[in-house]
Amino acid sequence: MAEKRGAYAKSSKRRQALSEATLRLVQEKGHRSVTVSEVAELAGTSEPTVFYHFPTKESLLISALKQFDDENIRGEGAEAGAIADMGHRAEVGVRRPHIPLLYAEMAGAGVDREHPANEYFQGRLARSLKVIATDIHRLQNEGAVPSGIDAEIAARLLLAAWEGLQFQWQHGPEFDIRAHLEWHIRAVLGPKALSTDPVASEGPSPTKGNP
Repeated sequence: MAEKRGAYAKSSKRRQALSEATLRLVQEKGHRSVTVSEVAELAGTSEPTVFYHFPTKESLLISALKQFDDENIRGEGAEAGAIADMGHRAEVGVRRPHIPLLYAEMAGAGVDREHPANEYFQGRLARSLKVIATDIHRLQNEGAVPSGIDAEIAARLLLAAWEGLQFQWQHGPEFDIRAHLEWHIRAVLGPKALSTDPVASEGPSPTKGNP
């Protein structure tokens, strides 16, 4: 049993290294230019090993998006400040090279429920909604957001606005995405939702650039 656990840990560590290498290459040159041989070289392994863990380049790219999320989405217990941080993170996110394009292409493919990206996006959605809704509940407890607002519905509306504005910005022409998103936050949660928050600048955002 101990031997099996050791083998699993080694395999998990290898997958992690491959995901990190893929993400780094995507950030440097864009996903369309990344090759499996480059991923293998950067991760210090062979192409057959890459394909053993990720049978297609597409699955490798999905793992890169998951890695990005693990590095940037707020973890449990760190949700405070997510709402206050959304506008800034949206502004930074659209100007980040390469990751938004990969996200957009996979999001389009993922609407097919048989596509491997669909499971990733469902999981990401649930994770992000939980972070945003948790922070809305905090703001309600502090009196900054009306208690009658359904936090789960509001979280879905805010995330939809963020993603929709991001896609509009990507298509062009560019606009002040932060101002638009923060207007929407106030419209949904009330004028006090974006009052000064001492934890707003601490830690990663709920979807840090979404991504």
